[in-house]
Amino acid sequence: MEPVGHMISQHSTILPVQPPSTPHYPHPRKNKTSQKHLPSMQTLTLTEEAKLVYNNDVNGTKTPVSVLQELLCRRGITPKYELVQIEGAIHEPVFRYRVFLNNEFAATGTGRSKKDAKHSAAKNLLDLLVGKQSAEQANQSNGTPGAPDITTQVVSPYDDKVMGNPIGWLQEMCMSKRWPPPFYNKENEKGLPHEREFTVSCQVLKFREEGTGKSKKLAKRLAAQKMWQALRDMPSEGNLLESDEETVNLKKKDFDYVKFLQEIGKEQSFEVTYVDVEEKSFIGKSQCLVQLSTLPVAVCYGCGETLADAQADAAHNALEYLRIMTKK
Repeated sequence: MEPVGHMISQHSTILPVQPPSTPHYPHPRKNKTSQKHLPSMQTLTLTEEAKLVYNNDVNGTKTPVSVLQELLCRRGITPKYELVQIEGAIHEPVFRYRVFLNNEFAATGTGRSKKDAKHSAAKNLLDLLVGKQSAEQANQSNGTPGAPDITTQVVSPYDDKVMGNPIGWLQEMCMSKRWPPPFYNKENEKGLPHEREFTVSCQVLKFREEGTGKSKKLAKRLAAQKMWQALRDMPSEGNLLESDEETVNLKKKDFDYVKFLQEIGKEQSFEVTYVDVEEKSFIGKSQCLVQLSTLPVAVCYGCGETLADAQADAAHNALEYLRIMTKK
């Protein structure tokens, strides 16, 4: 029988034992060498880092807002979200948000809620950073038919230096307080063809403001800005609908109830239909019914000396109905 030691030397390979990690036996250098191949976030551009963060979340476990926040917080940048437009009816609003970074990158997104719109805008901005979308695609209206170019609406230079979207702010304020939407009307237009000056009025409840500018769009923005500031700075906004002055305003003789109701129907996406009643009332007046295709459907009655007066009275009653139904 051969000695044990001789058997080991011929038929076995003795592996070296890894020394313990102690001050006398430091860790091998291969760990330090492997770390040299890891990319440093400080040496990456924003686009390169966006691709890295974007690819790490392939399963979509994070929301676009959180991914964008994680990407930018390392660079000390805070994304800014701005509400630029509210579309649709009161019961089905569509919000449009814009997110931008230091005026270098910007994108817009829409949604049925403000939260969804912010996520959509953040997703479009991430797609822009990683090269999946162009700047034009990231700022499109997301397929909303007939929607204006939001990029032009928000960032175009104006002589009056009005920033943001006061029309959207005012619309949101009225919706949140369940007021009738703002009513805009072109009051005046003067000047030479190449130097036109427009005046547009904005009316909310009993309040009225005017804006003047080199275009109807600018004049409308100025009027909305003045109205929004006036309502925002008002000490007690809760009693506006209950004011006696507002009731008197609706009863002015020169107030066009039919036109005003038609404008509200157009803005809030419901139809206004008048049905003239052939028979006279007991006191010999003309009669009329007006139907609003709201949810639920509303029918209001009106009477007057003529059919036109009856329609105006029916429209007046319909406006009063809407005022009552939109109270808090």
